[in-house]
Amino acid sequence: MIRFAIIWGILCSLMSESQAQVGVYSASSSWVHVRLKSKSPTATNSRTLTDDFSDNHNRWRIGQRGAYSFDLYQNSYRVRKQASNVQTPAFSYIPMPPAIDLNKVDTFMVQVDVAGPSGIIPDAGLLIGVKDTLNYCHFRINNKNQVSVKYVINGLSYTIYMRGDYVPAGIPLSSMKNTLAVRKKGDQIHFYVNGREIPTSPYQFRQYQGNGIGFVANTDGTLFQNLTVSTGAPSR
Repeated sequence: MIRFAIIWGILCSLMSESQAQVGVYSASSSWVHVRLKSKSPTATNSRTLTDDFSDNHNRWRIGQRGAYSFDLYQNSYRVRKQASNVQTPAFSYIPMPPAIDLNKVDTFMVQVDVAGPSGIIPDAGLLIGVKDTLNYCHFRINNKNQVSVKYVINGLSYTIYMRGDYVPAGIPLSSMKNTLAVRKKGDQIHFYVNGREIPTSPYQFRQYQGNGIGFVANTDGTLFQNLTVSTGAPSR
């Protein structure tokens, strides 16, 4: 009787343990205590903006502005010239939402497909870190199989850093479509065409003057497709 009382006392003691502990009877006939910790959802600071240009929910410039017109055309954002002798490139950009700040994240990626009319490689590309038409960074290609990376502040580019010179792309550009991508990883920023890093990349990352993204084009009928902007964790 005494032995039964002792065993019963032990059982009651085990059952009164915190709900965070569960008694599991093992095949070896001994009690094993397993602590079950509640799992909170994994925190994530990633943010993504995408645009397939099936509509204008991101509020891109539409209509004629100066020497260019802008419209949505077959799931593309299209830039057309209104005069053949225009030399100044077209700019179109949008501000990023506050949750996507390219200056305050450890990593980001901006990617878009660029196509020209009738199999022509356009003189066109991405704009990132845009404040206005005098403060931005561009990543452009042209029909000479060249690329340009340029950082502009108050209308002036650096003489050494991202000076904007056109250099060989390092791979043959496609006359159908080219994918441009800009990726920040830590304190460096990388530039890719069709998945391959260009010869002058990477660069040391420097803070942008603004937080807009957009497009630049100097070829009539340039099409931009499948835009993606994604960011990682905020910088510490």
